[in-house]
Amino acid sequence: MLAVPLSSAAQSTPLTRNADLLARKGAAALEHQHFGDALAVLTEASTMLPRDPSVCFGAGIAAFMLGQNDAARSWFERALALEPTYVAPAQWLGELHYRAGRLREAIAVYETALQRSPNAKKLTQRLVEWRKESDLENRFSETRGPHFTVLFERPADEPIARHVVEQLEAAYTHVVEALDAYPPQPITAVLYTTEQFRDITRLAEWTAAGYDGRIRVPLDSAIEGRAHLDGLLIHEVVHALVATLAGRTVPTWVNEGLATALEPGGVEDAETTLSQTDVRPELSRLHRSFVGLSASEAEVAYAYSARAVQRLIELRGTPALVALLQDLGRGAQFSNAFQQHFGMRYEDFAALVARD
Repeated sequence: MLAVPLSSAAQSTPLTRNADLLARKGAAALEHQHFGDALAVLTEASTMLPRDPSVCFGAGIAAFMLGQNDAARSWFERALALEPTYVAPAQWLGELHYRAGRLREAIAVYETALQRSPNAKKLTQRLVEWRKESDLENRFSETRGPHFTVLFERPADEPIARHVVEQLEAAYTHVVEALDAYPPQPITAVLYTTEQFRDITRLAEWTAAGYDGRIRVPLDSAIEGRAHLDGLLIHEVVHALVATLAGRTVPTWVNEGLATALEPGGVEDAETTLSQTDVRPELSRLHRSFVGLSASEAEVAYAYSARAVQRLIELRGTPALVALLQDLGRGAQFSNAFQQHFGMRYEDFAALVARD
């Protein structure tokens, strides 16, 4: 998925051969998910191969994964300026816009790409989904707070939307105070019917809310009760902060564990869940998304992740955890950054948590 096809343009001089080797080194770093190294190497390669769109595309992928969205956008747009029919950077650029909440821009990128490359069928279904979502949101109204905009469909839902804004602002204060870090950009939250939520997000049935650049909440969750809503919104605000600090390279157990641990009663609920089962998943297997898990598997995965994060906080405190996230956003490898900030090998920590 992350392979970068390199141009076969003129490679006859020592300079271009060296540049090609550098570009291939960057592509290899992408393949191994060493995104910081990849971005540095491909940025250098681009100065020697300024007309090679694949180098720009590779740098864009690396920047995207590190959460450097402005840089990623610039690299993808540069690749498309060099080769307008190059579908891959258009695909990633559209997704970048979408995850930043710029739905119209995402649609425009895909429409242009399909005009230039009509056979790019992999864009077609996504474009259908985005147009459907855009048509839906055109009917929505909004209410705002200092840090959040909440979108809602029916006038009758406005009181709920105002309540959600208030709760989001309270969640924001709670998370910022706990971690001494904050998302720099305003965040959009969207309130859906349950059917709309399932249709738009395509998340697992057990999912109560979601964050993909926007906080997405089904109205059923919003009206279920204050305690439930408080925890739900804190959880999603934590995900927004993690994305700001660390990009898209954070192990899922760290992301979900921190979000769960910061919910009121989250750690206690996690320990209750773990006390009722002998299942203990390996942390190394919880690096990827939990989306494919069953409801019971997900419950244990969240609980075990919360326990692991709580152990990290007990070891070195939240400043060390925030520093780890920031290093990931700068391109550090997880195991190296973990050992630096927590004073032990990741494998040893995983074994420690398994013994709890």
